[in-house]
Amino acid sequence: MIHVKLIILASGSKGNATYLEIGSYKILIDAGISLRQIQTRMEARGMKLDRLDALFITHEHIDHVIGLTALAHKFAMPMYMTEGTFRSLPRKTLESLDNEQIRILSAGDVVQLDSFLVKTLVTFHDALEPCGYKFTEGGKSMVYITDTGYYPQAAFDAIRNADLYIIEANHDPEMLLDSERPWQLKRRILDDEGHLSNEDSAFLIANVLGEKTRKIILAHRSQECNTPEKSLQTYRNVFEKQGLIYDDYHVECADQDIPMREIEV
Repeated sequence: MIHVKLIILASGSKGNATYLEIGSYKILIDAGISLRQIQTRMEARGMKLDRLDALFITHEHIDHVIGLTALAHKFAMPMYMTEGTFRSLPRKTLESLDNEQIRILSAGDVVQLDSFLVKTLVTFHDALEPCGYKFTEGGKSMVYITDTGYYPQAAFDAIRNADLYIIEANHDPEMLLDSERPWQLKRRILDDEGHLSNEDSAFLIANVLGEKTRKIILAHRSQECNTPEKSLQTYRNVFEKQGLIYDDYHVECADQDIPMREIEV
């Protein structure tokens, strides 16, 4: 069986990057921290970034693409993203990229790389054409969805019964509304093209998990308007209301500044 492992290097509004290894194939999902930080955080987990075979970008916001240029120049790998994301990249980034490296995707597209498949998932965020991804290899699958204000029931089947979910649980609504943030920003976060709250995230996962599901990683947490304790307690409460046994699943929170331990799928 092909070995699948990953490390979430950074997750939050200040930068996002996840390293994924499927067999000998090395992938990065988002490049929202510098190349140096990516290398440093991998070394902190006993790994070395000696090459990359592909980069998948979810959308053009700076906390997902700030390291894109340096990575593209160092590794000269194919970079997958939607047309909207590509056209919305910062001008300096666009000018620095080799278009031969760009691979354009649309929601619902499936790409085969080596022995595994990558499906592009629709998301809803205040970006031009954001997306998530589902990686499938040898009957195992991982779903990666952050930066979405909601996820429609009509799309549930596309992410149902994954072995591992990396899913946004961005904010606690009461903490957000009580914060000193401008009202316009609060509305943006709460909007259907904003971010998933802890409760919305938990209800989504409760409706799509299945018998294969064992691990759930809560991602893109607001440092100001959420806490790991609130995220996990909300998940416990929602799962119990839905008749699920919370302790049957390994649920944990990704961090903005500290790379997670290596996870096997």
